Amino acid sequence: MTSRAPASEPPRPPASGRPRPLASGPSLRRRLSVSFAAITVLGALVIGLVLLPILASHYATAERTYLEGAAERAVRDLSTVSWKDRPLLEAAAQQLAVLAQARVRIIDAGGAVLADVRAPAAVEPPPAAQPLPNPLGVSLLGDSPSPASLPRSGQTVSRPVNKPDKVGGTLLGTVELSEAPAYEQVALLNVAVAWGLASLLGVLVAAIAGALLSARITRPLVLLTGATDRMAGGDLSVRAAVEGNDELGRLGASFNAMAARVEETVSSLRRFVADAAHEIGTPLTALQADLDLAEAHAKTPDERRLLARATTQAERLAGLTADLLRLSRLEGGEGSAATERLDLGALLAQVVDAFASRAAQAGLDLQAELPPGRITVLANAERLRTLAGYLVDNAIKFTPAGGRVTVGLASAGDSARVWVADTGIGIPADELPNLFERFRRGRAASTYPGSGLGLAIVRATAELYGGRVTAASGAGGSRFEVILPLA
Repeated sequence: MTSRAPASEPPRPPASGRPRPLASGPSLRRRLSVSFAAITVLGALVIGLVLLPILASHYATAERTYLEGAAERAVRDLSTVSWKDRPLLEAAAQQLAVLAQARVRIIDAGGAVLADVRAPAAVEPPPAAQPLPNPLGVSLLGDSPSPASLPRSGQTVSRPVNKPDKVGGTLLGTVELSEAPAYEQVALLNVAVAWGLASLLGVLVAAIAGALLSARITRPLVLLTGATDRMAGGDLSVRAAVEGNDELGRLGASFNAMAARVEETVSSLRRFVADAAHEIGTPLTALQADLDLAEAHAKTPDERRLLARATTQAERLAGLTADLLRLSRLEGGEGSAATERLDLGALLAQVVDAFASRAAQAGLDLQAELPPGRITVLANAERLRTLAGYLVDNAIKFTPAGGRVTVGLASAGDSARVWVADTGIGIPADELPNLFERFRRGRAASTYPGSGLGLAIVRATAELYGGRVTAASGAGGSRFEVILPLA
């Protein structure tokens, strides 16, 4: 059935021969959602990097225009005031500071500071007396901010003041305005807050839209992936429910066409194998009967030796034909409906009794570790009996005299676990991954009889009833375990 050779490695995880799943990572749906959100974030950053410098320049210009307008009014007012009257100049400077909400400095022609007045923070200019409107118009966060409550600008504007009574005027001095309301900072803060809120809302909307759109885009891929997984698991009748005229629809149609051709091809091969095995059986039976008759009438030792060899090969061919027919029917799903509730403990006891004499002749200790209670599964009795028989036959075949073969049964959760362990020569680690493939015979198989189909039949039988089979081997022998769902 399969090959074994001495192995020194500890038991390794079982290999079933099925395709191994790829390492999991972020799903396409998640990546699409994140991509939508990332594009929105990038767009918002670009808008902010372009918009904020433009607004900063605009409002800086507006602040300077504000100061220049206030300075022109100060020039008109101060040109009519006597610059020798210091109290009068200071009163004029205070009035200008309140109206302009800025710092006002009056400097004479010689550079001496005659008045230096800052706008009182708690004093608001009368609404009717404001010389210039708020450069922003309306605050983005609500009502226009109070000029007295705003931070101060770092810009400075100075204008000469001339006496208007002579042609060209006589230079009286200079008026300097600074520390005006910093509308730029408030405006940029308001715009930045509004931009941030709009960006967050945009990212949220983009993520939701991306999730919905990606779910719609990836749904055909999910259906197609499910169909391919089922097909890889042996269900050749599966078809992908993907429709449409786009690329995914055409991919689904191509997959369905391929699956139909594969199913037809495999079904034809299985029918051919089953038919061939069935047809070979009749002439093979006649050949075995003729060989038996010829061996009975053999006259010389050479004739008897040659006929015995021919009989052995005929028996081997008969076993191979029976195994091929059995495997073909299993893989084709035949007989899966003929199931019943079986007591696994009683069934395994029958198998152990059937092999007891053979184990004794081989000098082996055949033991059964069966629980007292009933452990039931839904399956076909003959097929499970054949499954257990193959495993016990293998264990006896590859265990030297004086060894031990153990057949056990236990329940774990919602599964029944049947195992056959031996103290035989073991299985090389490099042969474990392909152990359950058909016609798999290892390096040591040439000295043992078998068709190389036994373990393939074991796996097909287990999978037919929703189970699986595992194998592990080490220096102390091998252990095969069949896991079946409880009934």
